[in-house]
Amino acid sequence: MKTVSQKITSVVLLSLMVLATQSHHFMSLYHFPPAAFAAMFLGGFFLKRPAWFIYFVLLIALIDGLTISLGAALGAYFSWSYLFMLPAYGVLWSAGYWAERQKKLGLVQQLTATLIGFLSIFLAEAMASGSFYVMKTPLPHSAIGFMNYYLTWSYQSIDSFLFWALPVMFVYYAVRAVGGVMQNNHRQDGIKP
Repeated sequence: MKTVSQKITSVVLLSLMVLATQSHHFMSLYHFPPAAFAAMFLGGFFLKRPAWFIYFVLLIALIDGLTISLGAALGAYFSWSYLFMLPAYGVLWSAGYWAERQKKLGLVQQLTATLIGFLSIFLAEAMASGSFYVMKTPLPHSAIGFMNYYLTWSYQSIDSFLFWALPVMFVYYAVRAVGGVMQNNHRQDGIKP
């Protein structure tokens, strides 16, 4: 069970990740990659509650709205396709939530579940790319057109997701592994943890 201070720390760190990166849509020499997709997965993993999901959706929407309306995101504009970001974020949040729930199986199984959960980025990006492809590109649409669109944009979303999610989860599992070793050593020494 997480303490209140752990929850607050998670909210603050994930919010800072989003605030620091969501004002631009791509990684560059001067910008870290956007953290929205990773924040959703990590939020599901560490925070779980739907209220936090709504908070992060609103935070991202606010930043996107300000960025686009102020012209800071060159070439970006609002369209109905942005509505499909909600289910894409939901997929990532649910995958993080599911991966965390596997901790009852043990460290290695949960790590495996987390890596499986990382695959949710492919579905989330397909939802995002699919909506932008259908609503922002001229007709006719085709499966090949969608695949080209997906392959054009997906690597940036996947790179961004892994840039943020991998180190956070590495630290999480390293701390858990060290904690498990220390707990076993205390048991062997006859000391109660």
